[in-house]
Amino acid sequence: MESRNRANRPIEISSDFQRRVNRFCFLIVASECSDREIDIERLHLRVQVATLFPEKMPLYDMVYESRFRRLRQQFRERP
Repeated sequence: MESRNRANRPIEISSDFQRRVNRFCFLIVASECSDREIDIERLHLRVQVATLFPEKMPLYDMVYESRFRRLRQQFRERP
């Protein structure tokens, strides 16, 4: 039983992380959060990745940080 729980742990971490990413994207796109609040949430995501998957930081930067920048440019920057 213990080994099965351990085997499910990466899936749980991935699901939790994906929920946090989705929530963060919602904050960028559809909320009235300030830029400062969004920066704080982004930092929380970075810390979570650095803690859980330090070897994956370059991948995180390439995939997620570029996505977050694009969403901010598209939905938050004022002309």
